[in-house]
Amino acid sequence: MGRSSPSLLSFCLLFACAGPAPLASEALADEIVDAPGATGEMFGDPMRAIDGVRGGGYLAGSTNVYSLDYASRPYLVVGWHGGRVTNGPGADLVVFENPFRTMWDPNQYFMDPIVVAVSLDGTRWVELPHRYVAADPSVYSPHIEDWEGFAGLTPVIVNDETNPMSWFDPRAGGDAFDLDELPTEGDAGEIRAHGFRYVRVTSAAIVLDPDTSADYPHDGAANGADIDGIAARGIVRDP
Repeated sequence: MGRSSPSLLSFCLLFACAGPAPLASEALADEIVDAPGATGEMFGDPMRAIDGVRGGGYLAGSTNVYSLDYASRPYLVVGWHGGRVTNGPGADLVVFENPFRTMWDPNQYFMDPIVVAVSLDGTRWVELPHRYVAADPSVYSPHIEDWEGFAGLTPVIVNDETNPMSWFDPRAGGDAFDLDELPTEGDAGEIRAHGFRYVRVTSAAIVLDPDTSADYPHDGAANGADIDGIAARGIVRDP
């Protein structure tokens, strides 16, 4: 995980390949760009969002997380030191939170859904396509299928210490995103074509749902998403 590509890089150095050289086949975000309200202690320490993924499995959430809330810690922005994430085949980004399946119903989950946005310059942000499709959009649904395009839905199985695997392995859990899902015009089209440098994650409960003109609903016991890690692939450094 996070392995570089020495053979390809060496080839490019020797034969002057055109374009930027790959930094890694896949890597976790390793830079905190903006963390308003961070305390630096316990769940208020944003470094917990970039120090490895430690999933708790289907029935338990990770505790090695950076916790957002609905007021003082509204969002988190991360990046890859000097890196730009490019659009490649399949998923380009995976967000790991700490949802888990309820013990009383295997089809229901405790979740704190997340709206994911990406940016090339840290100023112009493009939200990855998402939509809440529950029968009653004013009421929280514990069913993953009602939260199309959100993060914070799928239990995290990968644990870098006890159950290591590729963060992009379908068995790893987390929620994956493909830049090919973006429109081809405007800022979204630019990111689809050239990639992004930064990822912003925000609890959906403080984001306006354009279909209802109200914030997305949340579980009554939830108080903000818990970020376990964010991984990307196709990472390059521009010349």
